[in-house]
Amino acid sequence: MFMTANRIKIEGKPLLKLNIHDFDKDDISFLDSLGIDQLEADSTNWRYIYIHSQEDFLRTRSAILERYRVLEEKGPRVFLEAK
Repeated sequence: MFMTANRIKIEGKPLLKLNIHDFDKDDISFLDSLGIDQLEADSTNWRYIYIHSQEDFLRTRSAILERYRVLEEKGPRVFLEAK
């Protein structure tokens, strides 16, 4: 599993789109609990959430890192493994 993030604007308001890629079936309930439940088109292995504040991002990132270990950071990708 890996995550990426993009800074975007919607209706002129800046926000962060946090993407989770290549997750397993076992990860779905955890992602749902964080609100990472939006799907991109027909992709069943890529979910995202729009984050509106730095505080929300830090809280979400902390929750993810409590459950997953960072294996590698390669450019914009952070590769994760369940602890």
